[in-house]
Amino acid sequence: MKRSSRGRRIGVVAWVLGATVTVGALAMALTFSVPEALKGDWPLGIAAGEAGFYAQWLDLRTGDSSATGPERYLFGHVPGACLLNDSSVGWSSQWFEADGFGDSVKVRRLRSAEGEFVVKFRREEPFRAQRHIVLLPATLESIRNKYLEILARELGLVTPEVSFVRVIACGRDQGIYLKEERIDADFLEKQGLAGSSLFTQGHDPARPDHLFPDFEDDTLAGAMLVPVLHAAYERIMADADAASDRLTDRRTAVGLWLMHELEHGEGDRGSEDLFAYDWSKGRIIALYRHGRATGPRDTRHFAGLDFLTGLARDPAFMKALKERRLQLADQRWRLKERFAAMDRAWLPILSDGSSLAFAKAAALRIQDELLGARLNAVGAYRGQMLVRHACCGDAFAQDSVGHAPAISTADLLPRGAVLRSHALGEDTLVFPRGRYAIGRDLLLPVGTVVVIEAGARFEIGAGRSVVVQGPLIVQGTVRNPVFVRAMDEGSPFGTFAVLGDGTTSCSIAGLQLSGGSEARTSGVYFSGQFAIHGAGATYMRDCIIAASQGEDLLNIKGGAVDIAECVFEDGLADLVDLDGCKGRIFRCIFRSGRKDSNGDGLDLSGARVSVWGCTFSGMMDKGISVGEASQLLVRASRFVGNRMALAAKDLSIAYVEGNVFLDNAIVFGAYRKKPIYGGARVMRYANEYVNNGKEQEVDAMSNVVHADALDEKTLRMFPAE
Repeated sequence: MKRSSRGRRIGVVAWVLGATVTVGALAMALTFSVPEALKGDWPLGIAAGEAGFYAQWLDLRTGDSSATGPERYLFGHVPGACLLNDSSVGWSSQWFEADGFGDSVKVRRLRSAEGEFVVKFRREEPFRAQRHIVLLPATLESIRNKYLEILARELGLVTPEVSFVRVIACGRDQGIYLKEERIDADFLEKQGLAGSSLFTQGHDPARPDHLFPDFEDDTLAGAMLVPVLHAAYERIMADADAASDRLTDRRTAVGLWLMHELEHGEGDRGSEDLFAYDWSKGRIIALYRHGRATGPRDTRHFAGLDFLTGLARDPAFMKALKERRLQLADQRWRLKERFAAMDRAWLPILSDGSSLAFAKAAALRIQDELLGARLNAVGAYRGQMLVRHACCGDAFAQDSVGHAPAISTADLLPRGAVLRSHALGEDTLVFPRGRYAIGRDLLLPVGTVVVIEAGARFEIGAGRSVVVQGPLIVQGTVRNPVFVRAMDEGSPFGTFAVLGDGTTSCSIAGLQLSGGSEARTSGVYFSGQFAIHGAGATYMRDCIIAASQGEDLLNIKGGAVDIAECVFEDGLADLVDLDGCKGRIFRCIFRSGRKDSNGDGLDLSGARVSVWGCTFSGMMDKGISVGEASQLLVRASRFVGNRMALAAKDLSIAYVEGNVFLDNAIVFGAYRKKPIYGGARVMRYANEYVNNGKEQEVDAMSNVVHADALDEKTLRMFPAE
């Protein structure tokens, strides 16, 4: 029986449709085996979710998945206290387990999004040196946060590490979560920003409630710092060149600006950012974390201070921004290689059993977005400048410690100082031999070279300070020194300080300084009666620094140091405190005869220093204290009558050879002091021990190791004698 013409037509149509479906299926299967083919728009109006569904069935790729699964974070609970069912905004108690760790913790929801939590560990038992971690539900899109972390580090920003874990809570698998350390005081300390104050700041003129610095955990810092921020912001508003003011660290500000462009697109300033105010430098350091939603804030106590957007008025800043953007574009292929390494590590986890080809295609789309159009943008968002908030008036006429405005350079000239100008345009302020009575805070201009000649005598009023903001050259000698003293005996001055820019040089000889304490002035905290912050190099010879009523006799933060033939004595607490320094101390004397003192002779934090031929005597705490991942080499020195001769703490290591230890209550200490660090080590070689009380105190995380002789590799780590 013959088929009708209508039947034949239906058969032909069916065959064509079948062939089309077969070819289409084959094409899709081949497409999903080549992730790059999925980067663009999907055909026939297929949405991302549909493509993922098809990919799960049609992915022909094999042997390209992670061999190991993500780490598991287990949250246990008592009946009625399930982590995900707790709708309260406060902290709840949970049991937490991870590989090699188990402890009770506090957990609370984040207000920024559903399903986000912050976990707080006990201060004395942090989780892998982390006090707080944040957990957010992860999707394939979360790989973007790992890329952003890489970009932020490339731009020199402090940012938490991003990883992905599997969360088990309420008795069941909750899936993959993004995990990062919360930025807090402990996090800042590990990043070399100990003592800094953390605050948030928005930049969107359409959201005036965000245009105020918010010191959430440090209300005192806000009260003290806002006048400083306000004064600097007024300078920016009045003069474009003042946008280069020392208030903001330019390198991190450029990095944060570019991260806004890369993450949100050019011109977007909708999210709040995190900043750290470094009291030691008087600088705002931009930090980075990926954008989150934010809520309203109390604005009653703050003036509008959009200092980051204000930098758009500074041509030098905008030039640096453009140059850094071009550098980043030149590094595009190296960044893509780093992104690919992250794909291999994390995409098998984020795909969580679904198509790996689709996951890689989604990742490539994100990479093209970040390293493509956004990175190619050459424009720069200039923002809208804000006017001073009407609430403030003249409330900030005084500085942050309530003093009258600092005197100017011109105020000094009638008293005998000489201002000289060089052909290079760099001013030099010279103090010849003579007496200089400083009755008010003296803040010298930025970049001015200060030369103090032999025989000059500074007498500083009670609580007042002198701050040099350029190179300092002290030209005293042993027989004809430079004196810095308190104007009235028994009424200590604040500080004699240098505040540099990281390249500033200090050459100090024949200085005899005493009678000071410490000070917080112009937004900077100086813990030493003699303080040097932000110098590229500090050289000291034949100096006597003594009789302090503050935290330190001498405090140096950052840079190279070379200190020789100096005497440090009679301090209320520590004699010399070096933070983040590298260099040597040669043939110096550290001694204390005060019974009310309780400090160290030499205190090192985050430093690498060699000590040669020095004497440490009578210290009520430690002769040398080395902490916070420091390295110390001490040779040919004497430790006499100290409570403890030498202590290594918190991931530090001390190499000790050829020294004499006499009449110390304890010779060596090695221990962990701060839970965010680990233990410490003392490497003891051949030394002489006479009439000491106890040889060592060591905790379970640390050790004192007997060794034969220092090797050349170790010696090369430190400056030669």
